[in-house]
Amino acid sequence: MNRRRIAVIAAGVVLFGGVVAVLRTNGVEEPGTATSTSQPPPTSLTPFAAQGVLVPTPGARPESPGGPRVLPGSRRLQVVWTGDAPGYEVRWGRGGNPDQSRLVAQPATELTGLEDGAEYTVDIRAVDAFGQRSEPARVTGTPKAAELGDYALADTFDQPTAPDPARWRLATRGTCARAGSDDGRLVISSSCAAAPTSLRSRAPFVLRDADDLGRFVVETDAPGADGELFLDLVPGPVSTLMGDGLPPDAIRLSVTSGNGKTTAAVVTPEGTPTTSVREVSPLQHALTHRWELVLRRDGARVLLDGELVATSPAVPRWREATALLSVSGPTGQRVHVGLVAFDGAPTSAPPSLPSPPVQVGVVADAGPLTGSPLPGVAGGQLRLTLVHTDGSPVAPEFTLAVGDTRVPLRPAVAGAPWKAGVGYPVVADLPPSALLLDEGRLKANVVTPLRVQVSHVDLELTPGPDASRPSATQSAPLPEVELDLARADGAILDASGKPVPEGATVHRGRVVFDLTLVGRPEQRGTGLAGLAGFTVRLDDDRVAAVPTNLHGPGVAGRYRLALDTGALSPGPHLIEVRLFSTSSDTRPTSAFVPFLITA
Repeated sequence: MNRRRIAVIAAGVVLFGGVVAVLRTNGVEEPGTATSTSQPPPTSLTPFAAQGVLVPTPGARPESPGGPRVLPGSRRLQVVWTGDAPGYEVRWGRGGNPDQSRLVAQPATELTGLEDGAEYTVDIRAVDAFGQRSEPARVTGTPKAAELGDYALADTFDQPTAPDPARWRLATRGTCARAGSDDGRLVISSSCAAAPTSLRSRAPFVLRDADDLGRFVVETDAPGADGELFLDLVPGPVSTLMGDGLPPDAIRLSVTSGNGKTTAAVVTPEGTPTTSVREVSPLQHALTHRWELVLRRDGARVLLDGELVATSPAVPRWREATALLSVSGPTGQRVHVGLVAFDGAPTSAPPSLPSPPVQVGVVADAGPLTGSPLPGVAGGQLRLTLVHTDGSPVAPEFTLAVGDTRVPLRPAVAGAPWKAGVGYPVVADLPPSALLLDEGRLKANVVTPLRVQVSHVDLELTPGPDASRPSATQSAPLPEVELDLARADGAILDASGKPVPEGATVHRGRVVFDLTLVGRPEQRGTGLAGLAGFTVRLDDDRVAAVPTNLHGPGVAGRYRLALDTGALSPGPHLIEVRLFSTSSDTRPTSAFVPFLITA
């Protein structure tokens, strides 16, 4: 059986294992004790090996990490070092007193929420598979405020309300994402896998009259593990782009991450080729990088942390465009954005009014809707994204019924592709008489006989002369971050130490269980839960317990256990590995590994 097969099995049962709690008796799980949901799990383990079982033992303490260095940013420090330990403990603080700590599984991390101009001391210790610590490698660093220069627009998202609704609009499918402020940065928290979330600038991106037309700058830790980051410039009132169809004359910087690779490319509707200047090295997770889409009269360029990584002959055919920052990734992804800036001609956002909730249906016919007039508005613009399965090559005409009025829904960009499964952006201009509230909502209907879904809704209101100034509001609280234990991965080896192919059988006598605990990709740089140890059960009989917190919580590691299978019957058998944290707030997780004994 290979590691890939075991990893799939483990991933499929983590949620099941996560709800299993084990009796705690002086911090020790007792052999043969039945599980219970009324007691917290153990936070430490006593070494145990059943008869005929050989477990690994600690060796020498690990060596200290090498070459630590600090890269300062606004209210943050990136700390990188060298080493091949399975985990590291990072401590930091002011005044030479590192009083905060984090466990990571990569030789880099980013410390946020710091004070610009204050010096911080950072200690990094290597942590081996049993929780033994090395001597610390110490380094100091001082965060510094961002130098914004002469940007036409710049937002560092360090205000209490982030994103500022007067400057930005968040577009997501249903309730798939939320945005808020954390440690002086914008955080976009996703709850739907692969569902794109877009941050739209209300101020347009405007080109200057020069050889260097402008640049779209973003500092973020996206795309993350198996994620995507798009920087889009679209000549029309769009709020989001879905699928692989770009509207005419749009220009996109596409950054994708997967299988240990990061790819950056400039994309246009015509498929403008991108020339790779140099390969983008794999980006370490949870570290902020600066991406720049540079537009010139002779083509586009892509910069990563100031270095040229790609070029394209794409040249904008417009002077003004809507700017979108879009991210997508696995469920639970948290993307941090520390800066969005436009380097171009002067620009500003139009006056803003808070928008009420909008409910849009799709009907074949619609009568008038009633409600109370929305005060203080001179009109509005409703932006929708439609998704369909229609097979016709040309987009039909749509009508929006709102209030007692019917208004046309026009393409946000003329010639936008009408493709099944691809978002089709449309927009409607609403007169004040159509802006009626029913039970606190603006209700509208797309009138069409086609099977169409409305995936995104965005309402922009135009303030009237008697409109009141909107009051400042606090961002809604974001979901709490729950630290995860390492992920279990492993293989069954025969008595000689050779891997057993998937589906093959092994002879009675002895097998070797090769277990690797690795940091989850999305949390390697932001921290993992402390590992107290793991237990191994063979056909539900507890055969081993291995503590991993000798000098403090473990992080990850590799272990080989020899198991006696002489008394097992021919046929299928099952190994369960159960991981326990040093914190009672972190639920145990389990992975199951099957194997076959030959007759």
